[in-house]
This record gives sequence, C-alpha cells and structure tokens, in this order.
Amino acid sequence: MSTCPEDWRITNAEHLKGQRLHFRKYTRWSDTWDHDHCAACGARFAEGKEPDIQHEGYATGNDYPKGAGYDWVCKQCFDDLTEEMQWSAAPDPGVLEAK
Repeated sequence: MSTCPEDWRITNAEHLKGQRLHFRKYTRWSDTWDHDHCAACGARFAEGKEPDIQHEGYATGNDYPKGAGYDWVCKQCFDDLTEEMQWSAAPDPGVLEAK
C-alpha cells in the first residue's frame, strides 16, 4: 500500500478494490435513502440541487454483491485512486440498471 497522504481514502474504499465501476448520474439506491457518500472520501451524492453535492460519479454494477448503484465513488477519487484500487470503468454506461 502506498504511503501517500490519501491513504485514508484507500482504506475507506478497500471493499471496492478491483471493481468495475459505471460512470452515471446519481440515483437513489432505495426509496428510504435520500443520499449516498463516496466510498473513499465521503463526498455527498444526492439528486437535489444543493451546492457541494455530487450529481454523477462511478457506481457499482450488477455484478456487485449488494447490487448496482449501491456504492459510489466520486470522479476525483476515481481519477486519483484507480491504479492503486485496480478499478476499471465500464465501457458502456447503458448496461447498468439500478434497482
């Protein structure tokens, strides 16, 4: 593991190591949830128009044990941590179907 200052993000997102993620507009995973957080840095994802809210990012796909769109990674963390986390971006965002 790297000794860079971003190590805390790697630790937070360890459960997503090696996942293929899908870039898409944020949608709630459940009717009982009103937001989600980046699995790495904790940035907030929501459907509303509030400032400082992520409206798109990288989501887990249908092959993820908890389902498509269950976990999210913000674009900044995906860009910064892809190599260390062995993430890949799905080639076609249309293949993802959220619950």
